Amino acid sequence: MKRILVSLVIVAMLAPTVSAHGANTFAFVMRGESLQPESAQVLQNDTLIFYNVVDYDRRIMLDVESDGVYEINCTAGPSSPGIEDECRVWLDPANWTSGDYEIDVFSNGSIWKTLSLSILLDDHTENVAPIGYSFNNDQGESELDGDSDFLALALIALAFTMVIFVRKRSDDDE
Repeated sequence: MKRILVSLVIVAMLAPTVSAHGANTFAFVMRGESLQPESAQVLQNDTLIFYNVVDYDRRIMLDVESDGVYEINCTAGPSSPGIEDECRVWLDPANWTSGDYEIDVFSNGSIWKTLSLSILLDDHTENVAPIGYSFNNDQGESELDGDSDFLALALIALAFTMVIFVRKRSDDDE
């Protein structure tokens, strides 16, 4: 059993890794006199939720291209036990680029507060060299090729270890 565990740990250590994260949700609370927080730094693919805790509507609006078309235009109704008092905005990576934005919050037909929003790219960086990239081109075989050979040898050794372990166990059972 220990050999299997050690073999699995070795394989996990040799496997390439990728940095990733799940989509996050950021909440903004619209109180009587304040918007909390008044600024945020988020990633593409995150969701913004505006909660209205007063007894009248608030409208969340943003015209990114200054063309009169609001990319964000939703209304959070008066405070309620349901979801009518919230406004959700998903920052779809296909529609949102990185940059700084200002979201206007309207109350009773006029601008009440402005939210400063910084959107960062949802960039997943791999911890290995890109495909087709080689090191020390002038010196023959690249380090990347050597790593691939080492990984192949390690997997073959693991396979042999597993075969020997299974055969030994089957011999012990007889």
